[in-house]
Amino acid sequence: MKKLPGLNRHSIFLPLGLAFFCLWGLAACEKRPPLKGLAINASFSDRLLTDDLVTKLKVKYITTGSFQPLEQEFRIVAEAFWQGKILFRESLDPEVPVSRWQANRVYEMEKYLYIPRVIDRFNPKTAFGIRIRFSILMENSSESGPLVLYSRNIKLWPCPPEAPETIFLEGWEKIARPRNELADQNYEIWTGSRAVCLLENPGRPALLMVRGSNFQESLTVSLFLDDGLLDEFTLSPGPFQKIYSLGPFSSETDQELKLTLVMDKTLPINKVYPQLNENREVGLRIEKVYFR
Repeated sequence: MKKLPGLNRHSIFLPLGLAFFCLWGLAACEKRPPLKGLAINASFSDRLLTDDLVTKLKVKYITTGSFQPLEQEFRIVAEAFWQGKILFRESLDPEVPVSRWQANRVYEMEKYLYIPRVIDRFNPKTAFGIRIRFSILMENSSESGPLVLYSRNIKLWPCPPEAPETIFLEGWEKIARPRNELADQNYEIWTGSRAVCLLENPGRPALLMVRGSNFQESLTVSLFLDDGLLDEFTLSPGPFQKIYSLGPFSSETDQELKLTLVMDKTLPINKVYPQLNENREVGLRIEKVYFR
């Protein structure tokens, strides 16, 4: 075979080798920690993550000898995105503020996260799960964008059909959502002064989450599980979330558990939404009652 002038195996492989080295260097740069001397380890308590799930996130912030203390205060948040939509956004600040971090330390924190129901198990495109983008960000009040400390894609499976259900009984109000309120459904669930729901007993230890929003000053809420007082707390206006680790309960004697929410006062719904021609008395707006 005729040999082309000026070409040999060294002249062919040298550019290829340089190209590989450059690509490897770019990949290495992408994996380099964004904050010098800081490594992050993040894990979930559930090996199999689904939507409509409360799971515990455990995070370790590990500083090495090259870490330089930060001159200003930052906050750390966890975010999950899918198709441009935020699935959750939660604070991940450890007990020691970021401005007081020192080199060669490990700062830990744990937090329950709720992954909302987003998967249509009957849709062939999502029936076998989706991939969401999970990130841990460092932010401050400046106009510059957040610093991405940790980011990866996570496989999310549909919530199993046998997952326990919550049945709403008496004391609940179904309120039409105002048109300027963006949401997946056109109504909201509110309590009256007293609201009762049934929780399907999973027959094992489970997490109870009550999540929603309060629109009154200093509202006292009492939670009863069956006939016993589970908790009593006072809420300021704004979102709230209460999570309890419960059970196990005998599935032979208690197929269902009764959860009762009692509020010490109510207000007319038109005080919250003046555009609604409604005067029904409501207590809390409830986004989710979870027991699984």
